[in-house]
Amino acid sequence: MMRPVWQFELVRDTNAPFHLVRDALLDGPGYRRWHPRCRKADPQIVEDGERFMALCRFDSFGIEEDAWYIIEKQEGRLLLTYRNRFKGWPVIIFMGWWRIRSERLWERLIESFI
Repeated sequence: MMRPVWQFELVRDTNAPFHLVRDALLDGPGYRRWHPRCRKADPQIVEDGERFMALCRFDSFGIEEDAWYIIEKQEGRLLLTYRNRFKGWPVIIFMGWWRIRSERLWERLIESFI
């Protein structure tokens, strides 16, 4: 039997400096300051340059989570994209709550270093 999969994406833009956002995303133990679910992460750099992309994988409560954090320079600002994919039966119970808690994820990240 196939396990349920749920995905969502949050896109924001900011005028925060690229290097500060990038450094905050690479500070795995610092996720507790801004991330609604993860207290500690091990971000893996997938792409680093004008476009930065990091992947965090988590397994908890029988759920596999792939979280993509993408920073792109765009017309003097930064475009911030958070893509998340959850897989597992408990997703059905948690998905609504996680979506609500994640709504201000990018804003909390920026506030964490201002």
